[in-house]
Amino acid sequence: MDSKKALVVISFGSTFDETRTHDIGGIEQALAAAFPAYDQYRAFTSVIIRKRLAERGIKIDDTETVLQKLADAGYEEVVLQPTHLLHGEEFEQKILSLKDKFTAKFQKIIISQPLIVNEEDYKLAAAAIAVQIPPLAPGEGIVLMGHGTPRNNNKAHGYTYVKLQEIFDSMKFPVIVGTVEEEDTPNFEAVLEKLQERKYKHVHMYPLMVVAGDHANNDMYSDEEDSWKTQIEALGIKTTGHLCGLGRSKAIQAIYIQHVLRVLSLED
Repeated sequence: MDSKKALVVISFGSTFDETRTHDIGGIEQALAAAFPAYDQYRAFTSVIIRKRLAERGIKIDDTETVLQKLADAGYEEVVLQPTHLLHGEEFEQKILSLKDKFTAKFQKIIISQPLIVNEEDYKLAAAAIAVQIPPLAPGEGIVLMGHGTPRNNNKAHGYTYVKLQEIFDSMKFPVIVGTVEEEDTPNFEAVLEKLQERKYKHVHMYPLMVVAGDHANNDMYSDEEDSWKTQIEALGIKTTGHLCGLGRSKAIQAIYIQHVLRVLSLED
């Protein structure tokens, strides 16, 4: 008799139906197709998002609850695949921290990696982002809004977005990367400085996030006076918003599939 195996796809979450379907759902569907021997389950790490969804009658468990249910149901092997962009606080504190607690409950509990964790991932992610950008006219550029991490207590702070900017620059791709978190680098002040240096007349704005949720719709491309859109347009630069998360990209989904293949091969 085959052992019961589960693949838990863990996301920060989103209250936006469209992005849950196409961004988070896109990754989940790609993983389900790639690993049919595993029963798939969904978990969200954000307490606020789970609470808001529950108020609308949409119940999504946190990772710990999903793992306990799987243990109670007799699953023997569990793979955890985070859809988080990077190795930041959310991954370290809400996913990695669970392994010791649940190791005794399963024959195997395998934790895979967020989207970007090594040199190869940086290059693959940058290439995947580049291919979804339409051809640009002279004087046009791209602004990518990443989330960033607020504290210098994880591997991503002050490194991930700087590294991505370096890769885009090496590709001669007209991209400016920035973070919502003011304490991370490069923040929005740095984005504005670079925009003035490069003298773009028109920028296309994309979320550098797995989902196009609250940050994309409000902080990046709303008409609020403190949004990135409003402040960039105040410099006399035309903007066009593209409210699509990375999760719906087939090339991005392929990186998550490679992560699962990698951790499973290490277990053999």
